[in-house]
Amino acid sequence: MEEKEIIDLSNDIVEGLTKLAMGSETGLFSGKVIKSLESHPNLEEIKSLFTKHIASFKGAYDTTEELKTLTDFRFKVVDAYNKSSKQ
Repeated sequence: MEEKEIIDLSNDIVEGLTKLAMGSETGLFSGKVIKSLESHPNLEEIKSLFTKHIASFKGAYDTTEELKTLTDFRFKVVDAYNKSSKQ
């Protein structure tokens, strides 16, 4: 995957998790990612990665090391999401 694809997919995953956590239901016009998250085999891992990332987030990315944590999170969450299709 290219960097833009990873960013887009990780954004969709985070948006989907947030919507589901806030009680939104999927519908006809919901995106593929949010629909798949409800019953995703790696949902627990994806939620864990997200909560760990949020818990360590300081409110801004002021250094390259802090920005690297976002990049690392994006790769990990996309990998966890895509694992089910590799099995």
